[in-house]
Amino acid sequence: MKYELPSSDDRRIWDLLLRQTHQPAVVVADDSGVFVALDEKPATVAELAVRLDFDERATGTLLRLLAALGLLSQRLGRFHLTDEARLYLVRSGSFYWGHMMSVGVNERQRTALLAKLRTRGSDRAVGPEGTPQISGEGRVSDNWAAGNVSLEQARGIAARMHSHSLTDAIGAARNYDFIGIRRVLDIGGGSGCFMIAMAQKHAHLRCTIMELPAMCEVAQGYIKTGEVSDRVDTAAVDMFRQPWPKGYDALFFSNIWHDWNFETCKWLAARAFEILPAGGRIMLHEMLLDDDGAGTVTAASFSMMMLLGTQGQQFTFGELKDILESSGFAGVESRQTTVYYSIVTAYKR
Repeated sequence: MKYELPSSDDRRIWDLLLRQTHQPAVVVADDSGVFVALDEKPATVAELAVRLDFDERATGTLLRLLAALGLLSQRLGRFHLTDEARLYLVRSGSFYWGHMMSVGVNERQRTALLAKLRTRGSDRAVGPEGTPQISGEGRVSDNWAAGNVSLEQARGIAARMHSHSLTDAIGAARNYDFIGIRRVLDIGGGSGCFMIAMAQKHAHLRCTIMELPAMCEVAQGYIKTGEVSDRVDTAAVDMFRQPWPKGYDALFFSNIWHDWNFETCKWLAARAFEILPAGGRIMLHEMLLDDDGAGTVTAASFSMMMLLGTQGQQFTFGELKDILESSGFAGVESRQTTVYYSIVTAYKR
């Protein structure tokens, strides 16, 4: 089956999916005193986390989403209430909306977000050899942290990832410059849709999907359907515990780094730098936050979903650039490939 771009992009579908994070975020900010605290005194992420005894990463994700929704503004790094938030979301106000805002809220997300705010540093620990800490909360990322995905889980995970990534895979294959690349290793490649799309579009590419064994088995079905079995294969590797295969001039990660904390991403960058040849490149396909971290609404909402479901968050370009350069990469640049996604590239000089 040849991958072709659909007649319209999927931005509205993304927005419908991620809108589920908005109401719980507003309700939790109200419940936990965020609006009252910022009404008393604007604050940076770090300052507010200290004042409310919150986890700093979770606080930042929440404030960024509230800013993207137009309830907060940023000035000189400090978050301020907008007029709407001051009028309708401060409990002492005559027009306070909080009693109504909580009606129909997703209680699971509400509880999970409150727990994230109140548990400081829970997702920052990294074990031996870069292995992330297993949360024990049944998150999807725990399967990779543990290095174990069953075949039944793999089928469901691949189907979900394929559905939200296929359009972006085709966009990446069409809108990125593949000159100078011969062999690509897709680390944590899921269904394989990115390598399939790239191989279909660029006949000179040879691609490998590196995944856990069950995920590789499922990906092979997608490869066969995509009719690229002669140029796309799989490698069963636990990325946190086993050596990565060498001989590739490009390493590709899509929606991988956003699953993990900054410490684990630094470990992934160092491992990538180690196995790449001189002149090789790393490619990070992610939905980037605006430079100030407070937009777009879709990226900030996706970051909230990652906070609740993984150990990670979405990144700004600057944050990824800092991680890559700290591991030795140079020439960091970003290219938008679809309406919400970009590929951040860096080189081993």
